Amino acid sequence: MPSIVQTLKQAMRTRYRRRPGGLDSLELRGSNYGALALYRKQTASATGIMTPDLRAALKASFGNTVQVPVIDYDNPTIGNVRTCAVQVGGLNSKLVTFTFFTLAFGFPMIPSQHINNDISYEDTFYRLFEARRLKVMEVLDQGCVDHLELNKNQYFPSSITAYFPEVADALQVAHEDRLEFYNYVQSILETMDLGGTPDVLVNPMAMADVRTLTKAGQTDQGDLSYLLDGVGSFFSSNRVVAGAGNRASMYLVADGTVAMESRIDPDCERGVTHGGADNPVREWTSQDVPGVGVMGLFYRADCSDQSAPLAGQNLQALTRTSVESYEWSADFVRIKLYNSDEAGRFFPAIKVEQKLPA
Repeated sequence: MPSIVQTLKQAMRTRYRRRPGGLDSLELRGSNYGALALYRKQTASATGIMTPDLRAALKASFGNTVQVPVIDYDNPTIGNVRTCAVQVGGLNSKLVTFTFFTLAFGFPMIPSQHINNDISYEDTFYRLFEARRLKVMEVLDQGCVDHLELNKNQYFPSSITAYFPEVADALQVAHEDRLEFYNYVQSILETMDLGGTPDVLVNPMAMADVRTLTKAGQTDQGDLSYLLDGVGSFFSSNRVVAGAGNRASMYLVADGTVAMESRIDPDCERGVTHGGADNPVREWTSQDVPGVGVMGLFYRADCSDQSAPLAGQNLQALTRTSVESYEWSADFVRIKLYNSDEAGRFFPAIKVEQKLPA
C-alpha cells in the first residue's frame, strides 16, 4: 500500500527567545532579598558606620587586615564633694578586626555545542549566568539575616519588658496586639536611648499587616496609618523565618547599625591580559553584577576534550574543541556597630516575634 509516513514533517519547534515570561520562566525566578537591600541602604547612609576612610581601607585590604580603633563605653561616677585628691579614671580602647569571606561562581562555554541547536550560545550564557547571580544574592541575603540574628539585642531590663515580654532575646507580641505594636516601636527605641525611625526587616507574612495599616483609611477602627509613623522603611525577605508558634518575625534596625562592603582581587582590579587585547587567552577584568556589585571576572580560552561530556548530544567528535571559561568572584565583609557590653547595653537591632492566634 502506498505511504508517505517517512516524509512526515518533524516536530514543530519555536525559536528560543530570551525575554521576560515564556514557557520556562518558572525555572529562573528570583526571590525577595530584603536583608541584602537593608544592608545596602544602611551602607550608603551619610550617618552610617561606613565612613569614607573605612571604605577605602576595606577596598584596598586584599592580603591584609583592616583594624579600626574603638573606645569602650565609660560609665563615670559623679560625686558631690570637692577634694584635693588626684583624680582617677581613664579610657579603655580596643581594635576591631574585620574578616572577609569569598563568593565565586563560574561555568564553561563550548561554542561548537550550539551548532545545529535551537539553544544559542547567548541563550546558554544568559541562563547559566543569571541562575548563579540569583544564587549569590540569596547567599548574601541569608548571610545578612544570620548576621542580624547573631548580633541582635541581648539586653532586656524591666523598662523594655514593660512593653512586651522577652523570650530568647526576642520581644513577644501577642496576636491581638500585632497592629498596635507598631505604635510602640519609637517608644521602645526612646527607652533604649536610641530614638529615630528604624528600618524593619520582616518575613513576607508580616507585610500583610503593613499593607493593612498603610491602606486602612477610614475603617470602623478609624485611620490606622498613624501606627507606622515611628517606623522607617520595610524590607521583606524569605530568609526571615517566623519559627514555631509565630506568624511573623522581624528585626528593628536603627539607621547606621549595619553595613557591608566588598573588594576584588588585585589582578582583576588592575586588569591583566595574556595573549593580546583582541584575542585574549587569559583575562582578568571587573564587572558590575546587578544586585551584587562589582565582581572580578577571570576569563580563559583553551582546548579541551569534550567528547565524553557531550556524547549524549551527538557531539562525541569534539575531542579537541574550543572551550571558554568564566569565573566571577568577590570578597565581602559585614560590619555592625561596636558594643563593648553586649549583655549589659542596648544594641539597635531588636528582634520581635508576633505570635499565632491562641
